[in-house]
This record gives sequence, C-alpha cells and structure tokens, in this order.
Amino acid sequence: MNAFRRAAGFVVIMLTGAATLAALHIDAQRNFALAKERYLENSQAASRATAKTVEDALRAVYENVRTLTYLPSVQNLDRHGTNLGDEGRATIQQIYNNLANNVSISEVYFLPLDFNPDRFDAVTGKLEEPILQFDQLIVNAKARSEVAADAKPGKLDQNALVRPPEEIETYEYHELAKQLAWLKTNYPNSSAIDGLNVPIIGTKELITCDNTDFIHTGNDADRSGFILSVPVFGGDGNLRGSVSAIMLTSALRKLLPSSDYVIVNSGYGFESDQHKMSTALAADSRAFTAADPNLIYSEVIPLSLNDPRSAWRLWAGFPNSRFDSNLDVQSVHEFELAGYAAVAVVTLLALACWYAIGRTMTMQVEAAETLERRVEERTAEIQHLATHDILTGLPNRGLLAETMDEALRSLRDGEKLAVHCVDLDRFKPVNDTLGHPVGDELLGAVAKRLKHHAGETAMVARIGGDEFVILQLLLDGNDEAGVLASRVIHALSDEFSIHGHKINIGGSIGIAVFPDDGQNSETLIRNADLALYKAKMEGRGTCRSFEPGMDARLQERRQLESELVLGVKKEQFVLHYQPLHDAKTSQLTGFEALVRWSHPRLGLLPPSEFIQLAEETGVIDALGEWILRRACTDAAKWPLPVKVAVNLSPAQFKQQGLSLQVAAALAASELLPSRLELEITESVLLANNENTLNTLHGLRDLGISIAMDDFGTGYSSLSYLRSFPFNRIKIDRSFVSLMCESSESRAIVKAVAELGTTLGMTTTAEGVETEDQYRLVRENGCTDVQGWFFGRPMPASELHALFEQPEALTA
Repeated sequence: MNAFRRAAGFVVIMLTGAATLAALHIDAQRNFALAKERYLENSQAASRATAKTVEDALRAVYENVRTLTYLPSVQNLDRHGTNLGDEGRATIQQIYNNLANNVSISEVYFLPLDFNPDRFDAVTGKLEEPILQFDQLIVNAKARSEVAADAKPGKLDQNALVRPPEEIETYEYHELAKQLAWLKTNYPNSSAIDGLNVPIIGTKELITCDNTDFIHTGNDADRSGFILSVPVFGGDGNLRGSVSAIMLTSALRKLLPSSDYVIVNSGYGFESDQHKMSTALAADSRAFTAADPNLIYSEVIPLSLNDPRSAWRLWAGFPNSRFDSNLDVQSVHEFELAGYAAVAVVTLLALACWYAIGRTMTMQVEAAETLERRVEERTAEIQHLATHDILTGLPNRGLLAETMDEALRSLRDGEKLAVHCVDLDRFKPVNDTLGHPVGDELLGAVAKRLKHHAGETAMVARIGGDEFVILQLLLDGNDEAGVLASRVIHALSDEFSIHGHKINIGGSIGIAVFPDDGQNSETLIRNADLALYKAKMEGRGTCRSFEPGMDARLQERRQLESELVLGVKKEQFVLHYQPLHDAKTSQLTGFEALVRWSHPRLGLLPPSEFIQLAEETGVIDALGEWILRRACTDAAKWPLPVKVAVNLSPAQFKQQGLSLQVAAALAASELLPSRLELEITESVLLANNENTLNTLHGLRDLGISIAMDDFGTGYSSLSYLRSFPFNRIKIDRSFVSLMCESSESRAIVKAVAELGTTLGMTTTAEGVETEDQYRLVRENGCTDVQGWFFGRPMPASELHALFEQPEALTA
C-alpha cells in the first residue's frame, strides 16, 4: 500500500510538470509583467520601511537630546558644569543609554549662551570649551593606523591615544558656536516655540574624533558625522544656551540595509556614504535630489523631522541588473527554457516531502508510545504513593491492612502470623530539640534498620508518626516472634548518626499472634497496640505479647486522660510546699511548690502519676498556669519574705507568651518578682534554641530567679551554664543519697558547689534525709539544702509552724 502511494505521487508530479511546461510559454509574458510589478511594489515597501527606520532613529535621538534641555540640572549648570550633581549625572547616563540603543552618538555638549571657542578661560587656563555631557570616542585613530601599517609591528604608545588639543576640536567647537549663534537670532526665548516644535539644527559633515586626515581629504565616513543642536531655555523663558549632539555618519549607515540608499540633506551638503555606491549608479545620481529615470526603481522619500533650516530625505535607487537577476524573472525564463528540469526538481522535492511526511508519521507513533509509557509509569508512581509512606518508602496503613487480609486468607492450617507494633522511645525530644528535618532523617534510618533486621520474608510498614508494624510469618511457633522482637529492640538501641548528631532512642514492641490473639487484621493490630502500651508503661525498651485484660488497662488510661482534662477545668489540684534552708545557719529561705491531684475516685495523686500524661494530652499549659498563679497567691500571704520555687515543664516553653503569663501571675498576686524562682530541667536547653534563651532572658528581666533543677542527670553539660546565667543549681538527689557511701558522689557534689561559687550561683542539695548527709553537703560547700530531714511537702495551711520557728529542723 505504501509503495502504491509513492508511485501514485510520482505520476501526479510528472503530470503536473507536463501541464506546467505546456502553459509556461503562453503565460511567460504575463508572468514577466507581474514579476516586474511585484518587484516595484516590494522595492517601494522596502524603501518606505527603511525611511521609517531612519526617521524613527533620528527622531529618537532628537527626543533624547531635547530631554536634556528640560532637566533642571542642565538648565542650572554653572559656567564649567561643576554643579551637575549625582541625579543629573544619572539622568544623563540614562539618556546616553537610550541614545546608544538607537544610534551612535559621539559626543554631547552643553554650550552656555556666551560660548566663544576663541576666548581664553582664566579658570581652566586654556581656550573655552563646551561642557561635555559624555564622550564615546576618545581613541586616536591615526596613532592606531600607523602602528598597524608598520612593517615591524611595535607596541602602541599609550601616550599617543590621549586626545590632543589640536585643530580638530577647535573645528568642532566653531561649528557648535555657529549653531548657537543661529539659535540666538531665531529663538531668543521660548515664545518662538509652538508647543513641542523645538528646532533641531544640522550641519554639514565634519570630523568627530582625532583623525586630522579628514580635514584635508573629506573622505572619512567611519569617523565623521554632523551636529544636532537644541535650545535650552531658563525658567524665565530666555535662551540659556544649547545642547548639541554629534551623530556618527557610520551609525547612519548601519540604519540602511544596503548601499542602494543615501541619507541626504542638500541644505547642509550632507550625503551619507555616496562614495561606497557603484560607479555607474553614483555617476547617474550624483545630486540625489530627484528620482533617476534610467533606473528600474528610484525614489526620493522626505523624512518628517523638525529641522527649520533644511529638509532631510532618503534617496533609494536599485540598478537594472538587480531586476534582471530577480528570482521571479529568472523563474519565468527557467520555466520557459527548462521545463523538464523543473519537472525533475519538483519530482525530487515531492519525494523529499513524501519522505518527510512518512518520517513525521513514524515520529508521531513513537511519541504516542512514549506518552503511553510515561502515563503508565506515572500511574504506577501514583499507585505507589497511595499505598506507601512518602517519607520512608514503607507500605502505609492501607497497604498493610490489604496485605494482612490477603495473608490471613492464604494461611494454611497450623500456620501463624505475628503482628509487631513498634514504637520509638525518646523520639519526641529529638523533634523538639533538633528539629523536624533531623527527625525525618532519623525515621528514614529507622525504616532501613527495621527492614534489614526483619528479613526478606517479613513486611515492615509505617502507620504514622514514629509507629511501625512488622508482619512475620511464624513457621516454628511463637518463639520466633520474640526472637525477632529482641533483635529489633537491640538494633534500635544502637546509636544513630544524623547530620553530625549522635542520637540514642530505642524502641518498644507489642506482639499479637494469629489466630490466638485475633481473627482479622483490625483486631490483631489493636491487640498488638495494647501490648505495646503495656511495654511502654513498664519502662520502654521492652517487648510484651498480648494478654487478655490489657484492653481494660487501656480503657483505664483513657478514662484518666478525660478525667485529667476535667480536673484542670474544675481545679481539682492542690499545692504542697517543701522547705529550703540555708546550709550553714539552717535559716528558712523558701519553699518549693509541688502539685498534687485530688482525684475524686483515686484520692491524692503525686505528680509522677499525671504530669507526663498532662504533657502528652496538652493540658500542661493550663495546669502550669494554675500552679504558677496559686503559688504566687499563697506566697504573697506568708509572714516572712521568703522565696517560692515553681517547676516549669519543657512543654511550657513552646508557648509564645510564657513571660506575659508569669508577669500576669505576679501582678495578680502582688508578689515581688525577687521572691519568685522558676526551676527548669536541662532538657529545656538541649536544643540550644534561640527562642528558649530569649524566653529565659525575658523572665530574668522581670526580676525573678532561674534555677537549673536535677543538675548532673540527663544531658548535663557545662555549656548550659555558659549559655544562660542561672541563679541557682540544684544538685540531683541521686548524688546526695550516696554521699555517705561513695567518695565519687562526694567529689561530684563538691565540684558542682565550687563551680557554683565560681560562677556566682547558689547551689542547693536535694534529697537530704539524714544528719550525716546534711553535714557532708555543708562541708562540701553547698549553700542551701532541701529534703525530708528539714521537712516533707505540706499543705499551705501547715506552714505556720515553720514561720514561727524558721531555724527549727524537723525530722
């Protein structure tokens, strides 16, 4: 079929060629006349377009030069142009850029009204010069041409490139003065101007740079030009001088598409580049003032420019030889004399077109196949994104459920499936302290580690946050699940290196096994999650299997969460106060406020039972604000002006208005800021967050004290004491309790006390429970003590005895 189409196309081309050959002789004369008519029309259109280009370029130059005359910085120039100013220079530079974009301007000058190039200027010490606005050509062309013509090329003397004060510039300056004189006579003030009809004045062609040969030969169009001058009027309307621009003849030549055009101004005797035209054409058209009847096309086109002295025209003339070589005319003769050759050419062109069409169709088919393949790839990518976690690339919750359901349906009798719910320990502090980008990188590393240790036969999925699920086919009993869980816990306990940070997290795992712990995917995951909760409650970093009754404990926790929210709203909390004493004098120095929950069902609960739950549920902000207000209110009523210390949770530092909250509590209770001390743990400073430091400094600016609590545990670092000047360091009770038995603990307590003394901070020993411990902390330099040896936490109503005997010790 394709071969038949190609043959049919060839026959059609041959028949068309024969018909064209038969009609060629009959139509030859008519085609010749039409070709001539088209040639004349095209020539006239080209000439009009060239005339428009030249006219627009000259008008653009005029408009930009005229703009200079309206500038206050130009109108107010002093005699030597020293007061032009930065704004004036910037505007002139912009106008120069506009001029350079349209046509080359060699120089632009400002001439004061009394300019005289023959007069001596006492300020400059030489003949008067016009004020140069900018100068584009300053190169000594003659010096360069001499070096180029030297038989032995030598180094160009840079001194020869300096523009010499010779007759060339004097020649220019006299021409400038002549135009200014004409303006004085014809435009003494702006009343002679009708609207925008400001005159533009031209001169005959003159030299524009330091090639003195032009003065003698008059034949240097590349470095010659003419002057356009525009009057400058002052605020009173009187003539102040003129702005003159020298336009290069070579720039005008660039506006012309060929040597068939000449820009003419007979009044100035200006003809651009006529010496570059052919000898015969120039001889017949020397005047360039009228059309040449001997040419196939010739025309003089007036240019609409505002020149009151002389008219500008564009002369266009094309030689007859160009018409004879015109493509249309040659085509007429070629079709008449070489029809068969034309048929052959047309045939070849047709074959080429046919080949191009076939190639295009092939490319279209290939493009369609490529598009289809890309659509399939994109569809697969979308399907992958819909079923996989974007961050880790692991299967998501939806794909996990589908896989579990399919696996459960395909299990044979006796086969079991274990579901491991994995939750990362201590992951939230990583996000809080090191930022979410580091946390995301950590999750990716955890996913890789889980896939590696789970093996090829197990499936690892991420179901949200820091929670993962591993599906494991059990072939040899339930012990396999425990082995895998232990391997995963051990792997997660190894250190992670993320962006230079050494991170230790860990993980807890809950296990549910089909069919013992559930018959479907939803039940198995829920029961594995209950087992995970049990593992985390028992200390984290452990593995627990599902047991009946775990659901009841989860319900208890959820009930406690809802009761905690309600308890904060109903203020079911009380504060107990534990005294602080001076280590040397036993004098009462203050109290630490400790919160208790008066639970209507469970009784009085210590903070260890609900503070973490409050942080996880987000009610810590409201609870912390209540504790702060209550502690300030109670302290304001005490008979002695001792301090009250309030613990702040790290979660409270995420609030934007913590400083305002503390200030409001002080104002409401009328407690002096110096009597309030806020205790924070080192985890608050772990991220070295700028907002945290700003908040601490803002709190210090209120006049309150800041204490670092539990110093020596967790992430202790001396850099924290350097990053923020604490008022107090509280040494953790774990060191104090071992002072009687451990010399290392005594050394640590002594070192911290000496460090506090050096930094100007007080040191408080926590957990002092015996007289020996009290003696040791005092001997090792601690300034304050706190513990059961001095008093247990007590309600505010029981503090009166301590106020009556502030130095008494109670066991």
